[in-house]
Amino acid sequence: MEKIIIGIDVSKLTLDICIQENGVNRFDNIPNTEKAIKVFFKQFDIKQEILIGMENTGRFNAILYSVLVHFSFTVYVINPLHLKRSMGLVRGKNDKIDSERIAQFLLKNYMDLQLWKPNSKVIEKIKLLNAERKHRVKIRAGLLAQTQDDQFLKPTMDKAVLRLNTKLIDILTKQINEI
Repeated sequence: MEKIIIGIDVSKLTLDICIQENGVNRFDNIPNTEKAIKVFFKQFDIKQEILIGMENTGRFNAILYSVLVHFSFTVYVINPLHLKRSMGLVRGKNDKIDSERIAQFLLKNYMDLQLWKPNSKVIEKIKLLNAERKHRVKIRAGLLAQTQDDQFLKPTMDKAVLRLNTKLIDILTKQINEI
């Protein structure tokens, strides 16, 4: 039985999918929702050897991970830089082409790649908290830069806005410390 190779280009709203079976590519595009992903993967026979590859796109992969835990597929999460370097200089880029390139990369390299294993709930929570903290630190840094730029923003900034920003900085600092 020949392997079925599935390359998935993950974005916030959709999954572009390339399915390589018996040397033939077919393409699909589904919403990045739990329901759509479950329906898509139920079409495959569990007796078939199915290899799934996707780039690590951070939060956008979360729904896909949560569904794949319930299937017995072989899954690889590929470092985007590794994938880009392996392809060299290529022309054309869109989500459909990216899914095909992921599938091709997986077919050539799956034996050298590390299998994906789902994280424990504790690790997932830590990752989420870390992402939230980074987001708040970034927002606070922007606000601090505004309030401390005497030459540019302070003379033109309304005092009420300055007070609001100062209050928001304090709130963000408390949240960052709490996280």
